[in-house]
Amino acid sequence: MPTYRQLFKSTGLLGSVQALYILIAVVRNKVAAALIGAAGMGLADLYARSLELLGGATNFGLGLSAVKHLSAGCSHTDAEALSEQVRTVRTWVAITALFGLLVCLALSPLISLMACGSTQRAADFCLLSPAVALATLAGGEIALLKAMRQLKRLARATLWSALFTLAVSVWLYASMGISGVVPVLVCGAAGLFGFNLREATQNHAYRVGPLNRRTLRAGLPMLRMGTAYILAGVMTAAAEMLIRAALVRSHEGLATIGYYAAGFTLTVSYARLVFVALDADYFPRLSAIPATDVREMNVTINRQINTLVVLMVPFLMVFSLFLPLIIRLLYTSDFLVIHTMVLCAAPYMFFKAIYTPIAYLPLARGNSVRYMVMELAYDAVFCLSVIGGYYWGGLTGAGVGLSVANLFDLLLISYCYRRHYAFSLSSGTRGRCLWLFAILAATLWVSAQPSLLLRAVGGTVCLSLTVPYVWPVVRKVMV
Repeated sequence: MPTYRQLFKSTGLLGSVQALYILIAVVRNKVAAALIGAAGMGLADLYARSLELLGGATNFGLGLSAVKHLSAGCSHTDAEALSEQVRTVRTWVAITALFGLLVCLALSPLISLMACGSTQRAADFCLLSPAVALATLAGGEIALLKAMRQLKRLARATLWSALFTLAVSVWLYASMGISGVVPVLVCGAAGLFGFNLREATQNHAYRVGPLNRRTLRAGLPMLRMGTAYILAGVMTAAAEMLIRAALVRSHEGLATIGYYAAGFTLTVSYARLVFVALDADYFPRLSAIPATDVREMNVTINRQINTLVVLMVPFLMVFSLFLPLIIRLLYTSDFLVIHTMVLCAAPYMFFKAIYTPIAYLPLARGNSVRYMVMELAYDAVFCLSVIGGYYWGGLTGAGVGLSVANLFDLLLISYCYRRHYAFSLSSGTRGRCLWLFAILAATLWVSAQPSLLLRAVGGTVCLSLTVPYVWPVVRKVMV
């Protein structure tokens, strides 16, 4: 059973790689804001979400199901059998990548109509079709690195691909302006695949099997698990696309999407680094726990929740207190309109830190249909909350909608998985989460005040109040 120290290390936040990754993401967004503005960022976000929808609809969830499939093989099979499993995974990934490319080409006019309200951007979606295939291929190599627990190699590939994307973004946005959005997305997907392929082939050379009955039949277990996951992924991407489609029809059009995307990035994307260990380390460990060992399951999940909450809350507090400065540094002063949106959306990540370790249970137990049903419920509430919040209160209302959607997901998952898997929050975890949320809420109120003195004094007091709840977990890391 992993210690708290191992859990903290596995997040990668204590290492220089993730710090550099954050810096690269900051610079990339700053470049985009300066060179292509809110409208260009809105277009890039619209295209990126469309690619996610297409990729999720055509990759059959192999990026996740392959992790579980290969994780078992790493422990219980010899080298030759494992190589055969790797080849099977890569064969199916290559098939689905080609399928995604063809679907994007065939449906580009329809996708343009759904996303932009006309078919004028159909040519752009045709040009984006290689990005769909490359993203699927990259997902296969990432799954291989996760299953082999090659976390350092995975981090190295992530870092180099981020640097590559940054360099390409600066060059293309500076020379082409908003017309560089499509090439940047394609080159970014190519870099992600290339660097992960380089790391993964150090253990297993890239080979695909012949398209015979034996090879195809060997991949059916992954497809059965991935079928429900693909539906869940498509529903999530579809919800995101519906939100963008609603925003693009507002009076500011693409600029509104750009502001929303910037607010969502500030709220979610940087804080999401805290969740690095969930895919790379936590999910394989949870999958390895026998279904009958409820005690070890609960201890593992509660430790993961404590780790995430202790990392997340101080981050959100400091982030909120310095938010106006952060917006100016990361974007431009034009983006200060998202200040209240980000404050209202901050609880989104707090709730996510609690429920995400729990949400992996059905996948770890192979109950992919249950996972799909839960995702469907969340996506419906997410879509209605954000769109309804936007039409009620603009970008601020959209931020409130984000938090409401994740609070719903936390309550739903906790109730359902207590019944199905006997999961329970320990009293210590529950108390820590409640008090830290109260302190976070007070910090958000302080951060919204115009007085600099009040923000400084109030923020210092709130941060000091977190020490009794954060320090016991941090102390276990240091021993």
